[in-house]
Amino acid sequence: MIAKETQTLMFQAWIRLIRAYVVSFVISLAAGYILIEWISLDPQKVFEITTKRLAAAGALFEKGMALGIDPALLLFVWNSLGALATISFIYTASLINPGHITQFPRRLRKALVGTARMKALRFLPGCSKIAAEPVRRVYVWLMVPLLGIILLGVECGFIVASATHLFGSYRMGIMSLVPHGIIEIPAFSLAGAVTLSGHLLVKRSAGAGDIDLKSMFQNIAAHRQAMPIRTVALFVILCLLVAGLIEAHVTGKVMAFMFNS
Repeated sequence: MIAKETQTLMFQAWIRLIRAYVVSFVISLAAGYILIEWISLDPQKVFEITTKRLAAAGALFEKGMALGIDPALLLFVWNSLGALATISFIYTASLINPGHITQFPRRLRKALVGTARMKALRFLPGCSKIAAEPVRRVYVWLMVPLLGIILLGVECGFIVASATHLFGSYRMGIMSLVPHGIIEIPAFSLAGAVTLSGHLLVKRSAGAGDIDLKSMFQNIAAHRQAMPIRTVALFVILCLLVAGLIEAHVTGKVMAFMFNS
């Protein structure tokens, strides 16, 4: 695959992830407003349910800060690990290659490849049109960043909706995310674009008809090698460092200033 095609797929994937975040954020923001305003759900309850997934991170942050570690550093490490984990899916997609099922780690490969159709996958976009199970699995495997950014958008939407009622201002709710989010979300999306671009490659092959599994995994490997993944990872990490500093030391001050004024 030539560099221009790789760049195009990465750019398309990046835009799709940002768009998915915005759409899921807007929908969950509206849903949060309906739940709180029309159904009279307790905004504190909505906030607690929405942030429940982040409770584990919160506990680690508390322990770290108790040891005197700057919260910006903790946020940076946590977010960087998440971004690198997202990028790793483009590398681990080869584990689903049925042609390498006897290679190490054999048990993991056998579990991931499988032969029976996973019924739950049929609900994901495009899966019902793919007949070959290994193709369906790698298609979903490389879709993980999209599912992750949608979840993040939903969480942020509900957080803003509940924070708006707790603080009494939509502006306060939005500003709890904007200062650091304007850097963090595009950075996360760029990390996710590395993997999701592979998903778009598989999707394009699946749409063309019959797929040669050997060629498909070779194309994924060639696509991965053509991407400047190290440069992307370093850029994402730098952005997340800046976002962590802003979230830890600026966002709170901005909200406090707005609250007092």
